Amino acid sequence: GSTRNVLDEGRRNDALTAIARSGAPQEIDVDYADGTGRLFCLPLRSARETVGALCLRLAPNANLSEDQLALLRAFSDSATLAIENATLYQEALQGYVTASALLQEMHHRVRNNLQTVAALLSLQLRKNEDAPWADNLRDAVGRVQAIASIHDLLSDEQRLAGTTVDVIARHVANEAHRTLVPPGMRVTFEIPPNDVMVPSKQATVLALLINELVANAVRHGFAGRERGRVRISAREDLDQAIIEVANDGCSPPAGFDPDRSTGLGMRIIQRLVSSDLGGVFAIRGEHPGTVATITFPLVGEEMAAIAR
Repeated sequence: GSTRNVLDEGRRNDALTAIARSGAPQEIDVDYADGTGRLFCLPLRSARETVGALCLRLAPNANLSEDQLALLRAFSDSATLAIENATLYQEALQGYVTASALLQEMHHRVRNNLQTVAALLSLQLRKNEDAPWADNLRDAVGRVQAIASIHDLLSDEQRLAGTTVDVIARHVANEAHRTLVPPGMRVTFEIPPNDVMVPSKQATVLALLINELVANAVRHGFAGRERGRVRISAREDLDQAIIEVANDGCSPPAGFDPDRSTGLGMRIIQRLVSSDLGGVFAIRGEHPGTVATITFPLVGEEMAAIAR
């Protein structure tokens, strides 16, 4: 407004500088283009610093009443709070953008490193397909590829906070076709859509678990067969996620107890479900087939951030 139309800008600027240094109101006589007036400046002061000044042009020799001063102070406090909130919001937004970029880069690098490891293991496997330890190496490749595929998925900025179980299952199924299913066998995956959302840490654990269960189905359930079907489904019930991985292969032997199993894959499953997800694992036979169930509490976004 007219406070800008001063003839002596240096005098006005000196007053503003004094406000910034002292944080105290300033009142000076100033010559304007249309006459002399009094310039009253009230600092906009936050708890950290002076962020600006509220300046009013008054008539010559005019004085503000106590009520007017109180009103101006209330207005300046509100203006200061608004400016400080806007500044904090911009700082928080910039911090979020930076953190998101760093998290994306981390997922990219982890994925690339894991894919390099998987490629080296696959090279060794191709040279020793008939070795007695080839199956164990094939399982290791599948595990590494499963984790790599999830880091690839989570490198998408739209999925930094997590993703749904069906998306995880489809990525694992795609890798299973390449690394777990042997030549001559055809495995069909049925993965119905769901909206069970899990954060990034749980997503990585679930990828490993689904990979292990698919590997068990291929090796044990579909042994001696040319084809098989695997169904991976998920639902939410009272803040609990319930994941089922079912196959139409051979059922587990009568009395099979996963807690007493000595197989590496089953030990990995039990450890991941109980320690990393805080959940429960169960397996039962069907006619025909096997159904493995993983039940665990869903972790909210804030708790997931603390867990990471």
